[in-house]
Amino acid sequence: MPGEFFTKYWLAGAIALTVVAALIFPTPGLALPDYYVIDIGVVLVMFLGALKITPDRFKKAIKRMDLLILSGITVFVVAPAASLGLAWALGLDGGTDRLAVLVCTAQASTLATAIVLTEVAGGDVALAMVITVVNNVATVFLTPLIFKVAADAEVEVDHFAMAGEMALKILTPVLVAQLVRRRLNEFVSRHGRRLSVTSQLIILVYVYAGVAAASQRLEGAGPVLARVVALVIALHAAMLIFSAIVARITTKSPEMRVAFVMCSSQKTLPAAILIWKSYFASMPIGPLVAVAYHMLQLMVDSMLAPGFLRLPIVRNRAKNGSADFKKGESNERND
Repeated sequence: MPGEFFTKYWLAGAIALTVVAALIFPTPGLALPDYYVIDIGVVLVMFLGALKITPDRFKKAIKRMDLLILSGITVFVVAPAASLGLAWALGLDGGTDRLAVLVCTAQASTLATAIVLTEVAGGDVALAMVITVVNNVATVFLTPLIFKVAADAEVEVDHFAMAGEMALKILTPVLVAQLVRRRLNEFVSRHGRRLSVTSQLIILVYVYAGVAAASQRLEGAGPVLARVVALVIALHAAMLIFSAIVARITTKSPEMRVAFVMCSSQKTLPAAILIWKSYFASMPIGPLVAVAYHMLQLMVDSMLAPGFLRLPIVRNRAKNGSADFKKGESNERND
């Protein structure tokens, strides 16, 4: 029994320990981006995830344009609007406060975490990867627009450079994985569990780097920190519930629902830190909101993931009220 519990929830415990380590020893974490460790991690997660997915599963995911569009609306419209409303309700309604909140919520869904947690939860990894790619390509154009519309702030983005970076870090590893997957099929089948754990360990590297970046801003942030924590708790709860309701309405497949919720309720941290450093470095709470939200989503979702398919709002039920997973699998084929 203890072994089963550890297997299911070791990632949540590891994240908590990593946060503590980053707060005590932040210096190594601050250096990680300089050595492209974060970028390499994203490439590895995309490659390892795509190795396990057949082209047919990708084709099926791409056909679900309704889910792709609804995820984009959730990520780029609902999340920023909800965050600004909550910020106003909590008294974080100054000009710099609104910008600090948008630094977090004007971003795309997270590059790697949602994919890894979708796999842990038994969800549709192909759909998670497609949503991730679409959202992160869209962020090149939509993130500056959100800042302009919501806060009248200029965030200039080199669209060609960012698009090239996205292609290199996201599309290329997926394409390469698809090209070599048949040759590596036996290896993947034999070491699938180890590959999954490797992807989860990469998430810990993101956590360490992100918390280290925010740790320098914690000093003197006590008065506002409580409101930031309240904001991120309320926001993530709202986004989980909203995403789950949308997924429940739009697809009969529990596995697709898991992927939609994981990708539509989370926000990427590296892009938020980059925007903060490039345009709003003078704002003391800029990275706090982004890091607090990222840590919360990781802790909550890593705890939920092992049992996500059994949640009432995710699973399908037979007429007698029991969970009907076979029916869900059939619905996935028909969606």
